[in-house]
Amino acid sequence: MSDPDHSSDHAAPALSVSLHQLRLFVTLARHRSFTRAGDASGVTQSAVSRGIRELEEEIALRLFDRTTRHVTLTDTGRKLLARVAPLVEELEATLRPHGKSGAEPGVVNLACGGGLAAGVLPALLASCRARLPDVTVVVLDRPQNAVLQLVRSGEADMGLVIAPDTLDELSAEPLYPDALAAVVPVSHRWAGAAALDWRQLRGTSLLLLDDDTGSLAAIEAALALHGVSGAVRQRFTQAAAIAHMTQAGLGVGVLPMHTRTACNPAALHLLPLNPATARALMLVRRRGHALRASAASVWSHVVASSSHTVGSSQIAEV
Repeated sequence: MSDPDHSSDHAAPALSVSLHQLRLFVTLARHRSFTRAGDASGVTQSAVSRGIRELEEEIALRLFDRTTRHVTLTDTGRKLLARVAPLVEELEATLRPHGKSGAEPGVVNLACGGGLAAGVLPALLASCRARLPDVTVVVLDRPQNAVLQLVRSGEADMGLVIAPDTLDELSAEPLYPDALAAVVPVSHRWAGAAALDWRQLRGTSLLLLDDDTGSLAAIEAALALHGVSGAVRQRFTQAAAIAHMTQAGLGVGVLPMHTRTACNPAALHLLPLNPATARALMLVRRRGHALRASAASVWSHVVASSSHTVGSSQIAEV
C-alpha cells in the first residue's frame, strides 16, 4: 500500500497565478504593445513587462516573442489565450456590479476589416453603447483573413465580414446584402440617374476596389457577365483612393455600398448597378462554442439592428 504522505512529496507544486497577471496577458495579446497594454490597464509599460515575465516564469512557458518593435503570441500563447480570455472576462463580469441595461457586463472582442470598420462600425458601436452600456466592445481591426483566424482561435468573440470563400469551423449569420455601385462626380452626365446598367460601363475607364474581402473578384465577375469590355481598369486597395480619383475625373469607380462613407456626398454620387450584384455582410463566430452572456447580447443586438437596414450598408440605430 502506498504511503499517502510519501506520494504527496512528488505532487506538482501549486501554481501561484493572479487574476491581474492573466488580465495583463489578455490585454497584451490584444494590443501587441507593452505601451498600449499599459495604457489600457492603467499601469506603466514596465509593470506590464514585469507581470508578463513573472507569469511566464510561474507557468514555465514562453507566451510572447518580443523584438524591439513587435510583440507577437507564440503558438503556446495563442492556445492559452483562447482558453483564458473568456474565463478572465467571465470572472470580471461576475465580480462587477450589474448595471441598468439588463445585459451581462463584460468585454466583447469584435474583429473587423478596415473597410467595414470605417463604413459600418461607427453606427454599430454607437448603437451597442446606447443599448448595452455595461458591455465594452473592443474592435480588432485586421485584414479579413486575419479576422476569420481570430474568431477560429477564440481571440475574438465574433467577426464582421463580407461573404468569405469558406466558413470552416465557423457559424455565420447573414445580416444584409452589400450591393455594388458606380461612383461618379456630381458633374458627370450620369449623376442625375437613379441607377446604372452594367452595360453602360462599356468602354469606360474604371477604378476598381482590390481589397482583402474579395471585392475585385466579385466586380470582375459582374463585368464579365454583363459583357463590359474595352474598359481601362485600375485597381486600388482603399475605397478612399477610388473616391479621390473619381472626384478628380480620372474614371468611374465601382465600390461596395459599405464603403460609401469614403465618398464626399457633395462631390460624388453613388449609383446602384443593375442587375443588382451583392454579397452578404455576415457576423461569424466559432461553431460549437456558446457565446458568453455579454457577447450573446452584442450578437443579438447586431442581428436585430440589421433587420432595420434596407438598401444600405449602414447599421441603423435602434
